[in-house]
Amino acid sequence: MNSIRSLYSVSLLILAFIASSTSVNAQQYKEDFNSAQEAAKQESWTEARTLFVSAANGADEASDPDVAGRSRQIVARIDYRLGTTALRAEDFETALQHYRNGENVFPAFIKNKYGQGLALKNLDRIDEAIENWTVVMSAPGDRKTSLAAEKAIRDHFISEASAALAKRNARSSDADIALAALSSLTQIMEADADVFYYTALAHYTKGDGGSAISSAQQALAVHSGSRSDKAKIYYVLGEAFVSVNDRDSAIDAFQNAVYGSYKLSAEHYLETL
Repeated sequence: MNSIRSLYSVSLLILAFIASSTSVNAQQYKEDFNSAQEAAKQESWTEARTLFVSAANGADEASDPDVAGRSRQIVARIDYRLGTTALRAEDFETALQHYRNGENVFPAFIKNKYGQGLALKNLDRIDEAIENWTVVMSAPGDRKTSLAAEKAIRDHFISEASAALAKRNARSSDADIALAALSSLTQIMEADADVFYYTALAHYTKGDGGSAISSAQQALAVHSGSRSDKAKIYYVLGEAFVSVNDRDSAIDAFQNAVYGSYKLSAEHYLETL
């Protein structure tokens, strides 16, 4: 939900877009367009949507692509607003339908495609959600929404891997679940430090110290986050070195892991090595 703009902000976007559209004169479709603008300014969204659709259809018949295009863009924004309202109310089926309506009317407004992913995820239709977000991720024109879709995909698979490995006494089968999730992620986008870290942790859980060391070193090579995140990478690297009986390398790794929540555990290792 944090990735969705507030309804107030969405409404302002619609009204700002309408404000940039000049009124038109004569003919029924033009009257519908002007009436739709007034309804939208009053935030009578259902009425405004109906009138903008009528204006778009009438403009098509009159061979007026400018009014038709402007009308459909506004309809798509209204549908996004209606979808956001339903999503916040946890009416995910209704939200999905509004977002689909908006995409059907004006596909270039990719926020509706992104919103479909959010609704589908909440309906436990995650494969479909990923498909929608993958399209948005590479869509032109709205980089902010594309980045939000990329983050949604990454967060889903990283969360899946993390949950599998966070189990008490995680087993090889849990590590396999994590590795499968990480593999699905890297089929869509490049691996980052989190991917390499959880890959290292999965290999360590499976008892494959050599692969764990390699993945942890890859994580460190691309890491650009906080010192706490770096400490956790060094910590799993230290454990992996212990598992292959490389004491000196383990000590070096744990010395770099003495920070934040890993401080006490890393110090314990250093005292016993």
